[in-house]
Amino acid sequence: MVMALAAITLVQCGTINEELPSYEATSKVGVGDIAPDFTVTLLDGEELTLSSLRGEVVAVVFFSHTCPDCKALFDDLRDDIAAINNLGVRVLAIARDGSEEQVRDYIKANGYIIDAAADPDRAIYNLYATMYVPRCYLINTLGVVECATVEYHQGDLETLLSKMREICN
Repeated sequence: MVMALAAITLVQCGTINEELPSYEATSKVGVGDIAPDFTVTLLDGEELTLSSLRGEVVAVVFFSHTCPDCKALFDDLRDDIAAINNLGVRVLAIARDGSEEQVRDYIKANGYIIDAAADPDRAIYNLYATMYVPRCYLINTLGVVECATVEYHQGDLETLLSKMREICN
């Protein structure tokens, strides 16, 4: 019994000490790249293709409905959504996991007024990255990524808002 406990402890410590891949190593799209096109069905039933939004500034936010950092981002975003809408930026939130029902419940329970979709098989997410959420991609009117953030750190929302103002003015 003591040997089994020691073995489990060693395996866990080895896993904890392994380094995770860098943000760069898990990113497939960066600033200056054309945003990969995709078609998604929003929670309201609207089918949307990213390339159909050319001419608009779009913020694509990949998230998980179980991620505390994603919730922090959306809580902060909720406070600034009126300003974002006034700039003419379309925010598109795509859950890289969870069913449509789970995502709908999450959006509704938290009072987020945002276009959202479920991507439970990660088909869309995998065009952009292999790991980490939230990921935000600010895409200009030509479909080029102007700003990209990974996870949610202090100042990320201000960076995105500043870049939105710059692109939209």
